[in-house]
Amino acid sequence: MDAYSQLFDLIAALARRRYTVAERSFATLGLNHTEARLLRLLAQAGDSATQDSLAQQLFIDRSNAGRALKALEHKGYIARQKDLADKRANVVCLTEKGAAMVIEIVRLRETIAQAFFGDLSAEDAARAVEILERLAYDEPNI
Repeated sequence: MDAYSQLFDLIAALARRRYTVAERSFATLGLNHTEARLLRLLAQAGDSATQDSLAQQLFIDRSNAGRALKALEHKGYIARQKDLADKRANVVCLTEKGAAMVIEIVRLRETIAQAFFGDLSAEDAARAVEILERLAYDEPNI
């Protein structure tokens, strides 16, 4: 196997491992990985965003986003309301309880990341970030 194929497979293995670790870790907060990501995205967006924009940022379809948002709404972390500009769209807002949970999510996420990549030196991590950013944001030649 050439280095490119090996890298392709290793990135997939890392993504699966990351997802598994995140699911297990966020479960300690009573959330799944998607719910935690949605809350963090809402906080980054200034505490409100449309349901469609959140789904697009997570690379999931509207129905999956809707199910996760329904669970978050039931738990009191978000509120949904019709978009006044577009009656077909929902605006999702972070509640005070949701904002407090985001603080816990960020803390836990930092702990997860440090444990996940703890064997790397700061220099190796910075080099990996540089390479992965280039791969993530450049258009593939396919």
